[in-house]
Amino acid sequence: MALPQQFMDELRRRVSLSSIIGKKVKLINRGNRMVGLCPFHQEKTPSFHVRDDEGFYHCFGCGASGDAITFLREQEGLSFMDAMHHLAGLANIAVPEQREISPEEKAQRNSMAMLNQEAASFYQNQLEGEAGKQAKRYLNDRQVSLNSIARYRIGYAPASGLYSFLQAKGFKPDDMLAAGLVRKSPRDDRLYDNFRHRLMFPIANPRGDIIAFGGRALDGDQEPKYLNSADSPMFHKKQVLYGLKQAREQSKDKLPIIVAEGYMDVIAIDQFKVAGAVAPLGTALTEDQMMLLWKNTDTPFLCFDGDSAGQRAATKTLARLLPILEPGKTVRVMRLEKGLDPDDLLKSGGADALRGVMDASESLVEALWSSTSADYDLNQAEQRAKFWQVMREYIRQVSNPAMRDSLSDDINARIQAMRQRPRQTTYGKSPAGSPYIGRQHARPVQNIRPRVIMAILMKHPELINDWHEELVKLNIKDGLVKKMLNIISDSVTMNYHLDETTFRHHLESLGVGEKDQISLWDSIKSRIRFDPASLSKEDAEIKLKEFVTLENRGTRARSTNQF
Repeated sequence: MALPQQFMDELRRRVSLSSIIGKKVKLINRGNRMVGLCPFHQEKTPSFHVRDDEGFYHCFGCGASGDAITFLREQEGLSFMDAMHHLAGLANIAVPEQREISPEEKAQRNSMAMLNQEAASFYQNQLEGEAGKQAKRYLNDRQVSLNSIARYRIGYAPASGLYSFLQAKGFKPDDMLAAGLVRKSPRDDRLYDNFRHRLMFPIANPRGDIIAFGGRALDGDQEPKYLNSADSPMFHKKQVLYGLKQAREQSKDKLPIIVAEGYMDVIAIDQFKVAGAVAPLGTALTEDQMMLLWKNTDTPFLCFDGDSAGQRAATKTLARLLPILEPGKTVRVMRLEKGLDPDDLLKSGGADALRGVMDASESLVEALWSSTSADYDLNQAEQRAKFWQVMREYIRQVSNPAMRDSLSDDINARIQAMRQRPRQTTYGKSPAGSPYIGRQHARPVQNIRPRVIMAILMKHPELINDWHEELVKLNIKDGLVKKMLNIISDSVTMNYHLDETTFRHHLESLGVGEKDQISLWDSIKSRIRFDPASLSKEDAEIKLKEFVTLENRGTRARSTNQF
């Protein structure tokens, strides 16, 4: 008798091991693991390690190890099924009826696992042969390194050959059909390869076992452009993330994880070692995929286009995540220039360009507020009221009471700030220091870059002389920043020696008061991941270079789009 594997996988996704063990043991974060005093033997120095990403614990003192079920059985004295019911209750899912797995089913599952491994090897070999020249040329044009090709086991599916290859290995046609590697012709029941003349991306589970494939068309008239394996006993696309195994490896090196849109974006981000990266498989990010992500990082980055479609996608995704939010788990939202994807950005600007977008990312509340507000004319009282109602309805969807209270406080503070505006204030042109971001005030990423540049210079005015020539070339539209840059230019011309205090007094004497300086920082502090005041001069200059480069590139892109 056994429970379905899909149910077991769902339990592991929804219930973190640390949430179970944390009720018995005080756990402390240590990078990609948690440690505490072992509950299985007496000790004074913590040697008990818990890994949520692997769903496994191990004590280096007494050797105790296992998963959530093992822990409940040994610590609570529960039977296997009682432990399953306990976990299912925490996950809010029903335990399915147990059924006997036939020897035939077991044999087919084992066969499918071996089939996928053999198919991956076949595709890899085809890529290196004569048949794979076009696919190899495509990868070269996209600047995919040999290391990345090997790391992701990228291959090529020729027009035919896999079926006969697997048949020669002794695999049964029914197992090949179940694995989605071949299809049956409706005309004559002939079996043929499912993936034909495609660049092949093996899809793995978190353990690295290949469970499915994605294939990209190589010819312009080939449809569909992307073809994924159908769901099978081993593969459920809404519960799997492409690249998760590699992303976990990057996160162990303290790198964040970005959720991108496609295979090539994932590989490019990984190749530049900016972050780990994953992608959903042709669907919007699901709750199951988000739970899987949160087992590996507390704050993944979600990447969206900066256009209106990207705004709508961000709103839908964030709304979908609200019911499963828990304390300590959140997301940040990256917004790219219209028409750019991470692969494009990395190729044109390198790792610094993507880091700049990450530094300018929005918190969950900031992103939900700005994306939603873009749908309303907030200068109209009725529209403001509707917007407030929608935001409060979003917060009511949060299941965790502590998270719901915290987010509600944030949203109510933003609404209160709007209410306290002078009557003559135009909501679409709200003060920079306000937490509210309205329709016209909701800026694409490039519009906060000038303010980030100025915030760095205010804390590190010793950089001004060396960067003066680059700064005066910037085509700044932000009125406050433009005024401050003019003052900087005059200061350099007059050969003033500026430290932070002198610089602030100089700004105040020329009409940029303390309130303006504070509002500049308030308008960006929730959208960047660093505090300029905490940076050394060397690190501040690196950040300054990133944002000046990004602003120059954004200006050129806007100019090009006008023609």
